[in-house]
Amino acid sequence: MSAIGGSPAVRAHHIDYVIALVVTVLLAGGLIMMYSISPILSHKLLGNTNQNYYFVNQIRYVLLGLVGWIVATAIPYPVWRRWAPKLLLVAGVAVAALLVPGLSQSSHGATRWIQLGPVSVQPAELLKLALILYLAVWFERRQQDIRSWWDGVVPFCIMIGAACFVIVILQRDMGTMMVLLLAALGMFYAAGMRLNHLGTVLAGGAVAGGAAIALFPHRVERLVTFLNPRCDDPKFALDSSLHVCQALLGVGSGGLIGLGLGHSIQVYGYLPEAANDSIFAIIAEEFGLIGSIAVVGLFGLLVYRGLRVARAAPDVFARLVATGISLWLLFQSIINIGAMLSLVPLTGIPLPFISYGGTSLVVSLFAAGILLNISKYTVREVSDASSRERRGISRPHFADTGNQRRVKVAR
Repeated sequence: MSAIGGSPAVRAHHIDYVIALVVTVLLAGGLIMMYSISPILSHKLLGNTNQNYYFVNQIRYVLLGLVGWIVATAIPYPVWRRWAPKLLLVAGVAVAALLVPGLSQSSHGATRWIQLGPVSVQPAELLKLALILYLAVWFERRQQDIRSWWDGVVPFCIMIGAACFVIVILQRDMGTMMVLLLAALGMFYAAGMRLNHLGTVLAGGAVAGGAAIALFPHRVERLVTFLNPRCDDPKFALDSSLHVCQALLGVGSGGLIGLGLGHSIQVYGYLPEAANDSIFAIIAEEFGLIGSIAVVGLFGLLVYRGLRVARAAPDVFARLVATGISLWLLFQSIINIGAMLSLVPLTGIPLPFISYGGTSLVVSLFAAGILLNISKYTVREVSDASSRERRGISRPHFADTGNQRRVKVAR
């Protein structure tokens, strides 16, 4: 039995099977899509004789991620309270390594990868999880300062500002910055941040974001394209509108039920990043509106169950970690899907659990494992608790830290 506090013990029960099922379905859907488009992409983009190049690699990433998922589900979540500062340090060093000549890789105006022999790693993906764990510890220890501007908001802004500066300026990765900032603000609000402070920080973040866009020509070009994609211009394929216009063509050509699995036209070199950032457009093309709604519904259900776990978590740290992970998946899926529907500017971030890729998939599965471990100790699902006990541990406000009860976790 590992003690988290001095209250009566809550024994581990079953995990949230709905979360596990949804993640499994999303992984299976991603593998099906990779199997569908791998022969075409392998030949068109790589000239590779192995027509299953993308599919086989995705299986490897999924298997590695599943190992991390199982390990994270088995490790009691309080362990991450102790390891959060060390993990943040490791993630910070990895991000700094992008400045080392010969280690970093750049693509489409962004420097996101560290090349270690045959393996490439995205440090920003590690930073997402490490920062969420660290912020949960930081908020838990500063419960009395959360509602203070100088003792709560200002230190938070300095810390998040430094992380965003590294991601936006050094990595040139606006999408990851947006996901991280929104998830961190959601955690701060869940911890008890005042609404007027939240509004002020959001306004300041919007100004800083505008400056970050103005400093880089490729971001200005993406913003102009978003505001006026010119998809009706026959010359659009020659300029920056190519990506968004081809994505819209793919989504629109899918109709209600889609063209069918393996019948995508956009994958034949028309739509950039078809296996990665643009995978939702291929899903919409092959499975239509029904398939698109199913994917959106799965992510909605995943986030709903994640926030439900957060609400019923046994202590402040667990609640904030579950909130941060759920909001991370929420905002990343919204930005990715929104970009394919031309609702937000293109940012170049993957669709969780579905897009082709290594670091993002592995880290996302590890985070899902932590969320599942927390779900094993939710106080509202203890089957042998009496009605009186359940009333005693209920919390009427999601952000009311005064209603939280610290418990012992028994294994």
